[in-house]
Amino acid sequence: MKKTRYILAACLAFGLAVSSRAQDNDLEKAFDEFATQQSQAFDAFKSKADADFESFLRETWQAYEAFDPEVAPERPEPVEPVTFDGSQPSASPVDIAPGEVKTPGQPEQPVEVPVPSVEPGSPARRTAVTFYGTTVEMALDALKGLSLGGIQEGDVADAWGKVCSMDYAPLLNDCMRVKKEYNLGDWAYLQLTKQIGVQLYGKARPDEVAFLQMFLLNKSGYKARLAKIDDKLQLLVAPGSTIYGAPYLRLNGEKYYVAEPQAGASMRIYTYRQDFADSKNRIDLGMTAAPSFDMQEEPRTFTSADGSVEVQTVVNRNLVDFYRDYPQCDVVLHYKTPMSEGLRTGLYQQLRPAIEGKSQAEAAGVLLDFVQTAFQYMTDGEQFGYEKPFFPDETFYYPYCDCEDRAMLYATLVKDLLGLEVVLLDYPDHIASAVRFTEEVSGDAVVLADGTRYVVCDPTYIGAPVGRCMDAYKNVRPNIIF
Repeated sequence: MKKTRYILAACLAFGLAVSSRAQDNDLEKAFDEFATQQSQAFDAFKSKADADFESFLRETWQAYEAFDPEVAPERPEPVEPVTFDGSQPSASPVDIAPGEVKTPGQPEQPVEVPVPSVEPGSPARRTAVTFYGTTVEMALDALKGLSLGGIQEGDVADAWGKVCSMDYAPLLNDCMRVKKEYNLGDWAYLQLTKQIGVQLYGKARPDEVAFLQMFLLNKSGYKARLAKIDDKLQLLVAPGSTIYGAPYLRLNGEKYYVAEPQAGASMRIYTYRQDFADSKNRIDLGMTAAPSFDMQEEPRTFTSADGSVEVQTVVNRNLVDFYRDYPQCDVVLHYKTPMSEGLRTGLYQQLRPAIEGKSQAEAAGVLLDFVQTAFQYMTDGEQFGYEKPFFPDETFYYPYCDCEDRAMLYATLVKDLLGLEVVLLDYPDHIASAVRFTEEVSGDAVVLADGTRYVVCDPTYIGAPVGRCMDAYKNVRPNIIF
């Protein structure tokens, strides 16, 4: 814990200062006294932050008019994929100039926020909480007594003061432990706090659930706050990237989105003027690993058109359920999310023999044909009624996928299995992929300003070999997504 390290560092500095002139027993006594003083000072600082925030909550909340939700980009994709006509004579390869090159930004480094420590050996009864089919043990007892007298400023402030006086440290430590143990990204952690609230107070008390979410997220260091919308408490969160389809406010230089927007809800939102002191970090919608939920097996089989590649996979339904609840966000966040370890291990064991001993172009062609022909095509509008880019595991779960899902899957396979750099080619109405080969490979290619060539590999151009761009896009400058 940061608090523990702070105290130990201060104690060490003190000990070094007095070691030359104190006897061992005097030093030990002084050390203990100084440690106690530092701990008390730290707790006093935290108590003041809690008290200050309680005062902010008690002030009259300000009314804001929310900004309209941003609409997720839609691509007018063809109802049917384009099929390559191999009977036509091969055209000369073309070099295509790119449009905007979207290089990945550096991820924000989270600010570490101290979490209250739990005394070693202190008893805490734990209760099972089921979260996306996964049972975790949490110390819920201390917060069972929370009850909002209403949703007015004074009611919320009183609840904050009451919870701060409770022994919430075991629950908060359990939350952080579960987050780490199950690879929960920030949005998954937010969902965990909701499930804890639902288990404690039930779905019939959404105001208490929203309050508990705000409390746990703030105490964990996240930018989250409460708002009153249509005489109900709602959670607002500040993500590191856009959440499509959700109204938002601009507060203290941040976009705060309604975490669970309701259709037809008022755009007049009431909230307080000041964030909690420890609200340092945005909710990062990106994930460095898929959450490690317990497995609920969903078997799937995929076979290329010529039968040369067949794989049998197992998808975790619990993970798919979590992805289904994910907010609409940018395609690049889906692209950067790794495949789950369970799916990847079995899939790659079956794909590696199909590409073993082949040149880069040959191996890339095998993978390209597999993605082109083993997966059935359908637009998001037809399948879901809205734009839904897939996370990698979802492509193996749902019966259909579209061009962006195929391009992201192909890019993942080539990067993981061949170790080659891949980019997405983002057209106004299509997404393809392109590979930076380290061997000589001819074909249509996107060439960057520095001369780097990315050979087009289009998983939605059915039957097209490596290096063939659809005729309709040979004169179109695609944006490049790394």
